[in-house]
Formats: sequence, structure tokens, C-alpha cells
Amino acid sequence: MNIRILGCGVVGTLAGNLLVAEGHAVVGIRRRPESDGTSSARFPVVAGDIADPATMGDLSVPDAVLLAANPGVRRGRDNGLARAAALVVAHLPQARFVYTGSTSVYGDARGATVQEDGPLGTDGESQALLAIEAAVLAHPRALILRATALVGPTRQQSRSKAREALARGAPIAVRGDPDRPFSWLHEADLAELCRLGLLGLLGQGILNAAAPDDGLTIRDYYRRQAGEPGAVVEGDGSSAPNRRIGQTALERLLPPTWRWRDLGEPGSE
Repeated sequence: MNIRILGCGVVGTLAGNLLVAEGHAVVGIRRRPESDGTSSARFPVVAGDIADPATMGDLSVPDAVLLAANPGVRRGRDNGLARAAALVVAHLPQARFVYTGSTSVYGDARGATVQEDGPLGTDGESQALLAIEAAVLAHPRALILRATALVGPTRQQSRSKAREALARGAPIAVRGDPDRPFSWLHEADLAELCRLGLLGLLGQGILNAAAPDDGLTIRDYYRRQAGEPGAVVEGDGSSAPNRRIGQTALERLLPPTWRWRDLGEPGSE
């Protein structure tokens, strides 16, 4: 297959490497190809704005497209994912189209497990993410993988935060209630799911992408990151969605050989 990856960060690069290893032709597009995440790419990564029509015009027609760029919503930016999706819809309707979305589209469920038809958030971040999804779903062959919190060797922010607090003898401050559920997914597993999606093995529509529920809470997670079972973890008093992410629909589609990675497992190379 001839595959294009729009947004070659860690997940896009891992997915591309998996596909190259299977003999597929992959080209990645990133605004700054020299940025972290693409140095290990085993395929060409070219400079380009994924929301610019000229970028699409410079490439041969692919069989499949992966949109794996960061939307920038949490930092108040618009990285052009909705516009990029509209270009794929307009110019590549025959290609299979996979988008790595986010479970941040879901609202509060009072601790219950949320499947793909669960309550959606009404805040600005959720609405911005849902607007990107709407642009993607206009494509006739689209699949959205709503990924939950990613863990893995490149996700060091929470570990640094936890260990710095521990070194100061201070509580680890977290958003919302520290006893709310923590749903997660290894970054290398998301890359594997992208590969399956691009090959047409996960169908179309929307799927929650999360590791099986292990009962972990935010408090548990930060204690693991700190390496101290008794570390003090305190909520910051803000509100945050309280829900677990269910992945029953995805589980039914996975190959029998599938194995989920755990929290501390290295990624694929």
C-alpha cells in the first residue's frame, strides 16, 4: 500500500515504521521534520503544512491516510486538523482515512464506564475536538480512534511532576478528584491500532482506544510514577470528568494474537 501520515510525532512515526516493516510505502508530513519523534523514522518525512492544499498536491495519491497530529486545543491553538481532514475528504475520497482522536470529547459520567455513545462534553475543548471529528467523519471511509491518556517511554511529564514533588516533600497536585478513574493506553499500542485501521481491519466509524480497565485511579497512577506507594496525591479543587473509558467494541475486532502492553513497558522500535 501507498500510505501518507499527516503529523509524524511519536505515534505517527511508530505506526509508519510498523507499516514499512511490512513492505508498505510510507511518506510522512510534518511542519518541522527535524523535531523529536521523526529521528527514528524509517521512511521519508517531508516538511509541509497539513492544512495547506499545496501539500496534498505535491504527493502521489495514497491508498490510506493517517491523521496523527496534535490538534493543539489544550494550548489554545488550532493546528489545522479540521482543515486537513476537509482536504482529505475533498481530494482523497477513495483512500482509507484513520484519525487518532481523543476521549477528551466525553463529559462526566459519575465514575461509570463510557462507551462510544457516552455523554459528550460541552466545554470548549470537547467542542473543538468534536468539530475535528465531524470533519473526519465526512469522509466515506473514515475511522476515528478515540485514544485515552497515553503512557510509554516518551511520556515523561507526569513522572517528572510526581518525582519533583516527592523530592521537595510536597504533595503531588493533580487536576480534579485524585480518586477518579484513570484510563490509559500505551503509545506503541495506539501505533499498532493505527496500523490495523489503515489496513482496513478495524472497520469504519468511531472506536474507543484504551487498555482494558484495571481499576487504576489518578492517585494510583501518580504514585506509580513517583515510585512511592505512599506518596501523597491531592486534587487541585478543579472539576474534571469522572469516567472510565470502555473499549468493548474495539476488543471484538482485535486479532487473537493481540497483547496489551503494560504501563511501564518499552515501546516498539
